[in-house]
Amino acid sequence: MVRNHVGVEELGIPGVSIVQQGFVADARATGEAFSLPNPPVAITPQVFTSLNASQTRQAVDAMIEDIIKGLTVPLPEPKESVVERITTRGPKDDNLEFRGGDYRECFDRMNDAFLDWGWSDGFPIIPPTEEAVREMLKGIQRSPEDTVVEKFVPGMARATVKNIAINAVMAGCKPEFFPVVIAAIEAMHDPAIALRVVTMSTGPHAPLFIVNGPIAGKLRINSGLCSLGPAGPERLSFPNVVIGRAVRLTLMNVGNAYPGIMDQDTIGTPAKFSMVLAENEKANPWEPYHVEKGSRPEDSTVSCSYGHSLIEMCDLESDTAAGLMNTFARHLIGIAGISLTYYHPTLLISPDHATILARDGWTKDDVRQYLHLHCRISAEEYRRSACTCHPVPRKWLEAADSKAMVHLYEKPEDIQIVVVGGMAGKSAAYSGLYPANPHIIRS
Repeated sequence: MVRNHVGVEELGIPGVSIVQQGFVADARATGEAFSLPNPPVAITPQVFTSLNASQTRQAVDAMIEDIIKGLTVPLPEPKESVVERITTRGPKDDNLEFRGGDYRECFDRMNDAFLDWGWSDGFPIIPPTEEAVREMLKGIQRSPEDTVVEKFVPGMARATVKNIAINAVMAGCKPEFFPVVIAAIEAMHDPAIALRVVTMSTGPHAPLFIVNGPIAGKLRINSGLCSLGPAGPERLSFPNVVIGRAVRLTLMNVGNAYPGIMDQDTIGTPAKFSMVLAENEKANPWEPYHVEKGSRPEDSTVSCSYGHSLIEMCDLESDTAAGLMNTFARHLIGIAGISLTYYHPTLLISPDHATILARDGWTKDDVRQYLHLHCRISAEEYRRSACTCHPVPRKWLEAADSKAMVHLYEKPEDIQIVVVGGMAGKSAAYSGLYPANPHIIRS
């Protein structure tokens, strides 16, 4: 809400943000990101949504002096531009030195310091030495000072090739993976994704990256068993893990999405560590995802679907398209609609399931049309539920017959379909809130 407060101040209208105690650091970091340092705030220990009318009046009475002060004291001069790198804690120096009796002691001291400052995701990180960063930069034919994202959400700092490379080193990336990391960050900033909302939300949002094209095989990005799992023998899923981890560290250390600061996730999700997969194009009976979206088969792309954690849709019994689709629809009815906008679900379908669907003559469009038609609930159930994908009251919904059916997904084409996983096993999964649009990987 501080972002809206900044907009009001820009119009010359004084404002005060009422901030619950746990969100104070977030409010100040947001003000800094949008060139309003130390925004006027009135701090309350309570969360207003949990108070009744009488308690709300008492809470406001306790803050009224701070509200008046915030509305009447002149604001500091706004900054002309946001600093290139926002680090909420820790030193601002570009070069840090850690000493010890041996390499292990230096390594431990660095990791302990980075944990204290919030620069680490909790796993041990690789020291981003000048030599290691130079080696990472060899993976891409771009100047270290090139701008990748002018305003990296949510902190709005400039993201350069070099400061992304620093985080890629910390994540354990290899130089040959670096172009995928850059493209993933660009995909995450696609205008179709409300990135500021999902990175600062109190919900468990995380990006899912889908790699298509020749680069997936070249880099051995896993498209089969355990694609979204930990690394295994012969480096199974290793590229997937470290590419996703590099994006997460960059989101924190360049984007300023630090947990407890601008990332206000109520419970959190392990999906934030890394969700990267390659589509299993060899086992896909339909055209690859990136080709369906307009790219050429020979293009290498990264697509970002940003939304909630994965939810499994298991069906070990159905051997027909009709049976599978009934299972998928029942799952998706329970998932859709609890949002401020319509979902754009991304379905991860195993090769076994895709084979059954294609064998019975189903296309991707058939799947989408079926789910759009069958993922509906009654108007009465909709009115009584927490579904809010119609955030503005609709007269037709208020007046609808109780038994009238309401679609939970706005359009069939909003439903994304990706084939991934091992050649045995009848699992599918659901993710997504915002759509996945392919972005070309360039070296």
